[in-house]
Amino acid sequence: MLYRFKSNLFVPGHKMHNLEGVQRTDVNALIIDLEDGCPDDLKKEAREDLINNFKDGNKFSKPVFVRVNDPITDLGREDIDLISDYQEQIEAIILPKIQSFDSLATLATKIAFEDDLIPLIETPRAVATVDEIASFKGVRGLFFGAADFSAGLKAKLAWEPLLYARSKVAIAAAMYDLFTIDAPFFFLDDPEGCEQEAIAVKNMGFTGKACIHPSQVDIINKAFEPTKEEKEEAMRVLKEYEKIGGSGVIKVDGKMVDEPIAEAMRLRLELGEDND
Repeated sequence: MLYRFKSNLFVPGHKMHNLEGVQRTDVNALIIDLEDGCPDDLKKEAREDLINNFKDGNKFSKPVFVRVNDPITDLGREDIDLISDYQEQIEAIILPKIQSFDSLATLATKIAFEDDLIPLIETPRAVATVDEIASFKGVRGLFFGAADFSAGLKAKLAWEPLLYARSKVAIAAAMYDLFTIDAPFFFLDDPEGCEQEAIAVKNMGFTGKACIHPSQVDIINKAFEPTKEEKEEAMRVLKEYEKIGGSGVIKVDGKMVDEPIAEAMRLRLELGEDND
């Protein structure tokens, strides 16, 4: 389901002791971060800690994504190789610094996670070629990296400068029926801003958003959840549409409804399902 991963909480790899607490939240998935969220001198230790948790089994009650280090580096390749024995416990791996279809295709032949890849779209070149990246057969979803992209663009980390890039990611994902995870909202003392940004990315087609603190989980879940009125409207529209055989055009509540509108209503209801 596209909307299975609405809220996705980063857990720095060197802070795995926080697992019990974060898994008590209503987050849809965990992102174990071996890259930017982990100090350089603790990266290998963090990886070993993650592997030990996999070895112990049953430590994760939520789906787990793993963000590895840059896969063209020795450290990144080691991350992928050493966690590959635990693929059954990993939902997918998040690959940073993916620049193009060719770079992804070359990498995919050398790693085990060939059908569980989430490229991190975080450079101007990646945004420029995101439709090609999204077409790669092993890609399950796309992750937009706002901080690195804004730095590469030499632009302010704000909504307007990143709107075009987000739009390209959302369109590319829709072309290939992929889920999408938007970058986290970085301002922890601004819950209203977090809610507004989550609603905005949902409205432009993103199916989920990352969080960097447990306090953002409920905000993001609520933002992606249709309101009671929206659910009732969707059920009413679909009921009337089915009365005419699920094709053609009908007027409901003064609005024209055809198949594209009906599909939008179905997706709205899918957003409201419990995907844990």
